[in-house]
Amino acid sequence: MRKLKTSDVFNMLRTIKKAGMKEELRPYFRLAAEGKLDIEDIGIETVLGLMEIMSEQRSEDAIYEFLAGPFEMDSKQVSNLDLDKLINLLGQLAKENDLKVFTKAVSGLISKQ
Repeated sequence: MRKLKTSDVFNMLRTIKKAGMKEELRPYFRLAAEGKLDIEDIGIETVLGLMEIMSEQRSEDAIYEFLAGPFEMDSKQVSNLDLDKLINLLGQLAKENDLKVFTKAVSGLISKQ
């Protein structure tokens, strides 16, 4: 597991674009950047939104590609993770990174597009 990097911000933006969720997520990222929305709320709303669109294969693959970077594995390995391992890795990713900084960076770029 590695920490999130600048390149992950752009990978997240590509994932959001591929998933067609830019407009749906924009208000949440904007509120988070302004400090008006708790980061955990964004996480819950985002996960629910991603689950809704993950039935589209293209979106599912984009999510695997994004997670492959910080998980330090390829997207095929991410897609084959046991569910409990995926949950543990996501928890570790959140714990080891300042998600508020990451969210603000993504938010700033989304609001400019």
